[in-house]
Amino acid sequence: MKTGEKNVRILYTSDIHGRLFARPGEAGLDETGREFRRDGNTLIFDGGDLLQGGTAGTFFAREIWAGEGMGDETERGKAARPPGRELPPHPAAQVMNGCGYDAVTLGNHDFNYGLPYLTYYLTSLNAVCLCANIHSRAGILPVEESRIFTLENGLRIGVFGLCTDALAGWEREETIRQLCIEKPLAAARRVLGGLRGRCDVTVCIYHGGFEEDPATGEVLDDSGENAACELCREPGLDLLLTGHQHLREPGRPLYGSYAVQPGCFLGCYAEVTGTVGMAGEIRFASRLKDGTAVEAAPPMPLPADSPPALSSLRQALENWESRRIGTLPAPIPIQDRVYMALHGSALADFINQVQMAVTGAQISATYLSNTALGLPAEVRVADVFLAYTSANTLCTVRCSGAVLRSALEWTAEFLNVESGSFRIDRRFLRPKPRYFHYDFYAGIDYRLDFSREPGSRVVRLRYGGRDILPEDSFTLCITNYRRAGGDGYGMFRACELLEADPVPVAEHIIGYLSAL
Repeated sequence: MKTGEKNVRILYTSDIHGRLFARPGEAGLDETGREFRRDGNTLIFDGGDLLQGGTAGTFFAREIWAGEGMGDETERGKAARPPGRELPPHPAAQVMNGCGYDAVTLGNHDFNYGLPYLTYYLTSLNAVCLCANIHSRAGILPVEESRIFTLENGLRIGVFGLCTDALAGWEREETIRQLCIEKPLAAARRVLGGLRGRCDVTVCIYHGGFEEDPATGEVLDDSGENAACELCREPGLDLLLTGHQHLREPGRPLYGSYAVQPGCFLGCYAEVTGTVGMAGEIRFASRLKDGTAVEAAPPMPLPADSPPALSSLRQALENWESRRIGTLPAPIPIQDRVYMALHGSALADFINQVQMAVTGAQISATYLSNTALGLPAEVRVADVFLAYTSANTLCTVRCSGAVLRSALEWTAEFLNVESGSFRIDRRFLRPKPRYFHYDFYAGIDYRLDFSREPGSRVVRLRYGGRDILPEDSFTLCITNYRRAGGDGYGMFRACELLEADPVPVAEHIIGYLSAL
């Protein structure tokens, strides 16, 4: 460092998805956070999507929140809550506080359990939550647009947060109605205008990713879900910390800014050093550090005012994960994604079986997440969450034959024939795999011909032994994500909603297996 220069060091995580506790071969924030060495010129940030994912996300929402009726916003649910009951600080916040985080932003999955639960987490945090483009209409979310951090060396770091506005098309309608959601670029322009002249370095923590390949400029996504390159082009933004896509980008100059993305599940975290010269010029250097390479060590010490002890919560979580819930006649495997699209999936068949049993719908559709695993014959709670990894709930809709065919045609674009072989269309591989695009159906007799032109690949579509006509009507069970039009399935938004089940699909699978 040259005379007169000053440094800011930033440690950055994103998309932790419930990985709070380390396990053999799997990173956890309780251990990775031990590596967060800090001084008066270091800031620690997180890019959102912490609350949902793995067994921990569900366990804490279920046992601490819903277990006391706190997640039930009906009058019956409110009446069932213990009067004056004080909840302990949210376990995820306890771990975050122990790591010394300074600021976080909101991820789309942080809304999965509703605004009261998100508020509970945020009010337990020592870190400030920064999000300039999403606000609750009732003002219940403790969120700020921006904050200026003054370092020990005198540098003023202006920080603001943003979340992908695609959230509006994914989350439950009752949650979206409570939110004001702005385009990230519009919010960034407003906030940067207010920070101008008041700080030495501007930083945006953005729960969103790259719409272009940062290395080549190739367009990867034109849906508006990701806008990192657009944000980097905005004058006055020095550093963009991205997330959401689960990509690893160690850091590079990008359209006048500098951009980083640390991957997901704590496989890596980013270390960014910014150097400010005497004339105000800024240069950055960054690297991704392995979050799984932390040696086993005693649990991190917690602040004395952090009840209950995380060790007891962790033990309760492990006991719940290991509980045996049922026995299957044989293991249910998961195969290669191309194979399953061509020949079907036993795991998807089983999930559809559960969904139809729960809802009574005539037809059911499900998809498998990018990381889904099969089920063993002896099923534990943890196995269910490895097979069904999202916090989806079920919606029963009134669906016409025309909408059903349209949805199947969109599903059928997942595969193409290239050089005599079936391959996943590159749209569903970049910037990250979207294996969850492909829907598996139960209750109908259908066949897809992937060799035909898109839009004409549904070559058989029958129900009860007869062809389905456009004007036919059926009850269809889909996830809340599909009902909201997730991954291009906008045709389902027009369907009449008959019932919205508030129970996560994984919970229904546990109940179904327990009754076998």
